[in-house]
Amino acid sequence: MTTVASGPRAGAGAVTVPEQRRPPQAAPERRGNTAIADRVAMKIACCAAREIPEVREVHLGGLPWSRSSSAEVRGDRVTINLNLSMVYPSPLRAVAARLREHVSNRVHEQTGLHVDRVDLTLTDLDVEGSRHDGSAREHAFRR
Repeated sequence: MTTVASGPRAGAGAVTVPEQRRPPQAAPERRGNTAIADRVAMKIACCAAREIPEVREVHLGGLPWSRSSSAEVRGDRVTINLNLSMVYPSPLRAVAARLREHVSNRVHEQTGLHVDRVDLTLTDLDVEGSRHDGSAREHAFRR
């Protein structure tokens, strides 16, 4: 309750009125729509993939003979395709399984989308400890 005073004296002739109330909010599903763009889901997936130590690089643009990393959002579901390179030597299937689970969890945590699948295309292996100028890699494959 709120007290409203009238006149020059605050205590004389006070009237008590109910407080102003906000109208009740609509149910959450009726307040609006949040759309997650394909590109946003893809960027989250790429960032999550880079959190795995064996992943050396995630390729946003694909090689001429391969597809680019991408994501396709349909309603509350998403399908993710990642092109990446990993450190050599790594147990590729074990790393891929861990990578799929991590990317799926991270995308779901941040967007609320249900991840239907995470497809991985391994486009390169990076010899562990190699310099990024490619000389150590070339040396390793010349043997």
